[in-house]
Amino acid sequence: MTIEIDALAVLAEDLGPAARQFLTRQTRNHLGKEPGALQKTDIDELAKWCSIGIQSALGAQIAEKVKKGLLALK
Repeated sequence: MTIEIDALAVLAEDLGPAARQFLTRQTRNHLGKEPGALQKTDIDELAKWCSIGIQSALGAQIAEKVKKGLLALK
């Protein structure tokens, strides 16, 4: 599987159907690429920005859970 698909699976646990749009926004705005171009070397930065983006809406506990899930993809 690709990093995009794996990341979507992690995000969907807490974001549901909004996961794809969230991933697209984070990768375009903060990593400067499309989700399909994600590589393992992007995971640390992706996890950081997803955590920041989720914390304000869903809280620190969910943000940390998502961050750990994304980092586990390495």
